[in-house]
Amino acid sequence: FCAPLDEAFTEVQLGFGQDQGGAQVSLAPYGVYPKAGRKHIGSFRTALTSDFFTHLSGALGCRLVARKVRGENAHHIVEATFKSFARCLRKAMDDFCSFDAAAHSVVLEKPRSAQKKRATKETSIDVKLDLDPKPKGAQGNISTGIATLDALFRDIEAASGVCLQAMCSGDLWIDEHHSAEDVAITVGKALAEALGDKGGVARMGCAKGQCNNAEVLCVMDLSNRPCLCSDLRFDEEMVGDLSVEMICHCFESLVTSALMTVHLVQETTGSEKEPCAGDLATAAARALGAALGHCIAVDPRRAG
Repeated sequence: FCAPLDEAFTEVQLGFGQDQGGAQVSLAPYGVYPKAGRKHIGSFRTALTSDFFTHLSGALGCRLVARKVRGENAHHIVEATFKSFARCLRKAMDDFCSFDAAAHSVVLEKPRSAQKKRATKETSIDVKLDLDPKPKGAQGNISTGIATLDALFRDIEAASGVCLQAMCSGDLWIDEHHSAEDVAITVGKALAEALGDKGGVARMGCAKGQCNNAEVLCVMDLSNRPCLCSDLRFDEEMVGDLSVEMICHCFESLVTSALMTVHLVQETTGSEKEPCAGDLATAAARALGAALGHCIAVDPRRAG
């Protein structure tokens, strides 16, 4: 499982079985100031993190791998690791007892839906979002005037299982900037409103998305701490009728307005050829949507 905290995220893997045992902890350096990393966080010695997980894996009788993928703040690195471990252990325990959250579904008191409108000198936007559409898999009308943006939001909608309607009338005779940005902002605000206090949801999730030779990992936390970190290697100006810089800006605007922490990681697929910008953007949208689906899922243990 991968869990983020602002600019940092770590990955934890647990293996149980007769041949499993030991720990591999790769978290150092703890921060970038100084270059060798911090030795202490308050009174806690950072070097003890590795010792703790090594002894814990021995007590559990499992193989534990903890790996820092990103992180410049020592506190964030350590906290993200403990979050990753906790979620990974819960998943292992669910697997042991064949727990199916869907089979223990609960009915929330309030419908998780929202409608947001946004009107500026450049755009007029109407967004409706339903996190629990009936029938399941129902799709809304997405018509922003930008075909590429429509396709990306349809990928997010399909991968997450939500129903999204987004209508936009904007100053496209100038360029796509205002329309793309304002749609992303409005969708993000609708998502934040539909989630409410986020009570009962899984909150954290990670997923991969693919398109041809492009593969992207998305790590997400509905944290109320807006942060987007991405290493997507775009090297083209346009994807259809949407500029690549606006694709990146739309992801940022969506994440910020929805109050999420999101990491997008371009995975190595073994292909000698770098993926084209369109495939990379599509893979990112699918990964983001799938991770969102995990995060908004209702966990009966959290829903009370």
